[in-house]
Amino acid sequence: MRLMNAIRAVLRLTLAAVRAWPSRPVDTLVTVLGFATVAGILAAVLAMAGGYRHIFDAAAQNTTAIVLSRGSNSEWNSSVPAGAVAEATEAPGVARAGSVPLIAEDLLGSMPVHYRGRSLSARIVVRGVSPTMFAIDKGLHLVKGRWFRPGLNEIVVGEAAEGSFRGLAVGDRVMAAGTLWTVVGVFSAGAQFFSSEAWTSLGSLQGAERRPRTYSSLYVELNSRRAFHRFTRVLSQNPRAALHVMRESTYFSHQASGMSKLIIRIGGFFTTMMAAAAVFGAMSTLLVMVEARRLEVATLRALGYPHGIVFAATLLEGSLLGSLGGIVGAAVVYLSLNGYAASTLGIGAQTVVTTTTPQVFFHFLVSGSTMLKAVLWSIAMGMAGGLYPAVRAARMPIAAALRDI
Repeated sequence: MRLMNAIRAVLRLTLAAVRAWPSRPVDTLVTVLGFATVAGILAAVLAMAGGYRHIFDAAAQNTTAIVLSRGSNSEWNSSVPAGAVAEATEAPGVARAGSVPLIAEDLLGSMPVHYRGRSLSARIVVRGVSPTMFAIDKGLHLVKGRWFRPGLNEIVVGEAAEGSFRGLAVGDRVMAAGTLWTVVGVFSAGAQFFSSEAWTSLGSLQGAERRPRTYSSLYVELNSRRAFHRFTRVLSQNPRAALHVMRESTYFSHQASGMSKLIIRIGGFFTTMMAAAAVFGAMSTLLVMVEARRLEVATLRALGYPHGIVFAATLLEGSLLGSLGGIVGAAVVYLSLNGYAASTLGIGAQTVVTTTTPQVFFHFLVSGSTMLKAVLWSIAMGMAGGLYPAVRAARMPIAAALRDI
């Protein structure tokens, strides 16, 4: 019963404080907007990092393995010898379409491009793929034109790349690896990062890159998730092959982690700086509000309410201001940025932002967990900002407060 009475007293005192907010509209609005700004920035940072991770997660399949050369952690620095295909074919667990093993060799290169409407250059990935790559389900479908023909200098470009750079329309001719290529089609890979690339036949890119007997990686479709361990054990124990095998899901998660962590670190720094300012702003506002209610607080104390009632009510008021700001900030980010198209320089673990590394396109992803984190962060800021005013209100001398009114 005593606990319930204490809770009712806290709620009554908090409700009275909330009803007084309109009497100080400027202070209240500035505090809420401060929390909303910080929560919005945090939500935007998490949405950016989440959107970048999503384009890799969408492409990942647990039944697909990626084979790299030993010591490599990315397709970019991998050099798989042609003989590795035979080694992979003989390994257990490889899925087949009829009698054809689903092992797709590919080779990576890059191509210079220019943004539409801006004098800014960049690069995109050119991926040379074998016909088997289309038998491994990647969710690809043609949007315009046709697919490239093997052996010819033809490319198809991802929908995201074609929409962002000039000179990549069907029929255009582009230069890459010292070779003139003709764009013959545009494809979509949905939310996958493949939509940021240009694809051509493996043999054509090997000829242009002068790497006729080398691959960047092998994509291997397996019979099941459990087949991965048997497949890996056989390839890894072969000293002649010198290969490194990863699940596609693990590999893409690793590729996404570098840039997403960089985004969170940079965004987190600025969010923390602004959060400190918002906390001090809330502290100042709540101190003013506490001072304005000195008579009310002193009366409650004189009636026998303990220090904790006043302390909890003031802290709850700060939390309510924080939650209101968090909801506003998260809602604004969701309405304005969810699905917003963006791009970042660098791919996978390469976090150097320059115009010489391939461009990757993604969309901001404002998920429910992102919004919840922003609101909880804002509530925490409100509690931090209300801590000192709550202590001051709880320790307010009754006689002095009544004498000053």
